[in-house]
Amino acid sequence: LKSVGQDMYTAEDDFWKIYSWAVEKTRMEKAMAANGLVRGKWMDQMVLDPATNKYVKTGESIQLTDDWFKREAADIVKNNIPNYDFVSDFVKGTRKLPLGNFVSFPAEIARTGTNIVSRALSDISYTVRVGNKTFQPFRGIGYQRLLGFGLTVAAVPYATTEMFKVLYDVTDEEQAAIRRYVAKWSKNSTILPIKDPETGEFKYVDFSHANAYDTLIRP
Repeated sequence: LKSVGQDMYTAEDDFWKIYSWAVEKTRMEKAMAANGLVRGKWMDQMVLDPATNKYVKTGESIQLTDDWFKREAADIVKNNIPNYDFVSDFVKGTRKLPLGNFVSFPAEIARTGTNIVSRALSDISYTVRVGNKTFQPFRGIGYQRLLGFGLTVAAVPYATTEMFKVLYDVTDEEQAAIRRYVAKWSKNSTILPIKDPETGEFKYVDFSHANAYDTLIRP
């Protein structure tokens, strides 16, 4: 049963990685095509030189091929989606310490969260030249990636908390009082308050346990 469960978990994890790879590859292809950059075209990757404030070529010319799109999409999936194969031996070794043994996932959230922001900024500034024209084909993708990440890690927890306060008529003072009495592992969590309208008794939902990126926002 343990083996079957592990295989099913791995299969589900692989499915979403493959799906994400296909989505990333497709939207890069569309972004390039929107600028007239289709397969077979040659382009130069450019970077802005701060000394001269001009774009300079970073290396050899690149031909847009299906393999190029595949590699770029694979790089995004590898660095932006948690993958336990990338957990360092140091992190794995901390399982033996009296700190808790579920360390791989938080470590990957920290790695991929940083990478998502880095990739978004890279997409925004990514510049190529074809002939005498320069393009920034992934700028829209970069802003979309940055916005999505910001909503996930900051806006959604805040908005969900405020929605619960409105639905259950919980004041800021009552919310603060609830936090004083929650279990110690929920002290710094995103708390969704619930108040019984008849008795006035309070309950709460620890939203942080459902938010994969709580590792980043908890500090």
